[in-house]
Amino acid sequence: MKITPWFAASLFCLSAAASADAPFIEHATGFFDASMPLGECRAQGKKAFSALGVTEKSSTNPRNEVVGFKGDYKVVLYCVSSEGGCDEPAEPYASGGTVIVAGPDYAKVKGLVDGVKAKLKLQ
Repeated sequence: MKITPWFAASLFCLSAAASADAPFIEHATGFFDASMPLGECRAQGKKAFSALGVTEKSSTNPRNEVVGFKGDYKVVLYCVSSEGGCDEPAEPYASGGTVIVAGPDYAKVKGLVDGVKAKLKLQ
């Protein structure tokens, strides 16, 4: 069997992917001082991402979350909505948020979680 450059490159990529270390994942959930509309939560998340050098990307759930990347690190802010019962406003409010970060170095993952949490003043 003749090994073509394409086949050799495929084997190399597959072996590199198979031996790659799993990413570290960290999360933190907190509450805002006061509830805010989901749109405001997302806007504040976008500002926090920008301040930390995280590039925003499209989300599969744009109503509740902001997604971004900083190099090999994925950062997600999920705005936790409060149900208003019978008096629910046109746009639900966020009472808090969950920050999730995944990446190859735990110290950087933890730093991004703490950074987003601090920028949003999540308690």
